[in-house]
Amino acid sequence: MKKYRDDIAMVCHEIVKDGHNLGIINDAEMKEFEADCFVQESETAYKTEAEPSVKLERVTPVIA
Repeated sequence: MKKYRDDIAMVCHEIVKDGHNLGIINDAEMKEFEADCFVQESETAYKTEAEPSVKLERVTPVIA
């Protein structure tokens, strides 16, 4: 779920969303407004496990 910047952004979004539903605001304007209205959360590049399933063992090198 997206998070609003603050309470004012939440109220403004509801008003602008009504205008969009009525056709007063076009899709491009709505998209631009929402970019400013919501908090941009960064995504992690990968997910980590709580405990790795692969255990690393120390290996003694073989000298030939």
